[in-house]
Amino acid sequence: PPASAMLRSLVGSEMCIRDRLIINQLQYSLMVNLMNNAITQNVPSAWYSTLENFIVKGKNAEIWDSEDNRYLDFVGGYAVLNTGHLHPTVVEKVKNQLNDFSHSCFAFAPHENAVKLSEELNKRYPITSDTKTFMVNSGAEAVENAVKIARYYTNKKSIISFKGGFHGRTYLAMGLTGKDKPYKEGFGPFPEFVKHALYPYSYRDISDDDALASIKDLFKKTLNPDDTAAVVVEIQLGEGGYIPASNYFLKSLREICDYHNILLIFDEVQTGYGRTGEMFGAETVGVNPDLVTLAKGIAGGFPLAAVLGKAEIMDTIHDAGIGSTFGASPISCAAALGVLEAFDNENILGNASKQSEMMNSFLKNLMNENESIGDVRGYGPMIGVEIVENKDSKTPSKEKAQEIINNCRDNGLLLVTCGENGNVIRFMGPLTTPLSHVEEALGIFKESLI
Repeated sequence: PPASAMLRSLVGSEMCIRDRLIINQLQYSLMVNLMNNAITQNVPSAWYSTLENFIVKGKNAEIWDSEDNRYLDFVGGYAVLNTGHLHPTVVEKVKNQLNDFSHSCFAFAPHENAVKLSEELNKRYPITSDTKTFMVNSGAEAVENAVKIARYYTNKKSIISFKGGFHGRTYLAMGLTGKDKPYKEGFGPFPEFVKHALYPYSYRDISDDDALASIKDLFKKTLNPDDTAAVVVEIQLGEGGYIPASNYFLKSLREICDYHNILLIFDEVQTGYGRTGEMFGAETVGVNPDLVTLAKGIAGGFPLAAVLGKAEIMDTIHDAGIGSTFGASPISCAAALGVLEAFDNENILGNASKQSEMMNSFLKNLMNENESIGDVRGYGPMIGVEIVENKDSKTPSKEKAQEIINNCRDNGLLLVTCGENGNVIRFMGPLTTPLSHVEEALGIFKESLI
């Protein structure tokens, strides 16, 4: 109310430049307050937004808010927009589908988009035997179904996942998730058949061999390997700190699983579709799983996820044992076919590799110059920058990381943090981002460091 009264008094008088600036600030403040009030009155507080204004427009790697502020979007809907905001091919496919029909539950009335997309995924994902694909709505749902399928196929109970891993917010997915705060805090107890091993984290002195030894330790003390159905692992941790797993570690996991007749499940919800520099993370590390989950970037911003696995595993489930009302949405599948067409025709992977080279070179030089940057890591353009108090102590600094994030936002670049301590800044921009925008984003990041 005081701001409104001041605004009315200024509007009715002759205004100098200072008055106009005050009015602009007051109008902005009122608008932000209105938006925040609308949010706080209508959605749970746990779901509050980071940005102060509504997003109103997006184009590839750029977004504009309701005040016409322009940002470079290196959050990308949390690694969803691999092909950018409103990719023309995706938009065209969706429009064409909307001319025909909007929904069909595939289990009742099948549609061609789902079959075409399944065929493409089965062709492309690097599992050496025949595969089949089942589609759902989100990454968490895909993970839940992958575990469900693995336990049914093996007739075994236990599951191994990893500390720092993130697999979703539904109940079993939370149980699999190895990052307790904020995702699991207060929601337990969780399924006792899920156990967590160490994930390799060389910057924090957890070696590949340490992580592998922790699995053997689980077998000695907690789990019977003969009653273990699957190991679920991210090729590069997402929420856990953008920590890549090596070929050696994942190959060793594959050998452990083969020895004990355990299924290996790759959670590629975030690493899939070019994030690691190859179409799939499995290609980057040269290790093939038995089952894989895909989501986020596969449909260009439309909700879609998939469980893909060896046909002999996928076909064991009894009739109606898996299913989904909205899974394999005709619209989302049309969008996903558009995403694949874009990857096939536009050398997106080539652009991702150029992004990776530019970003790694620039950020590693910054690391050498700045005491707050402890580590730069990741496959392809999926890069995490770990912020610390100083290089000697390596003490995680969530406060510094957030200040840098805020500075970046004020300067027109959107980034977010991850990691067990919330001190890792991650880059998740579209793989279609022009290199000139990548260069601009890196310049803003440098300018925003403290």
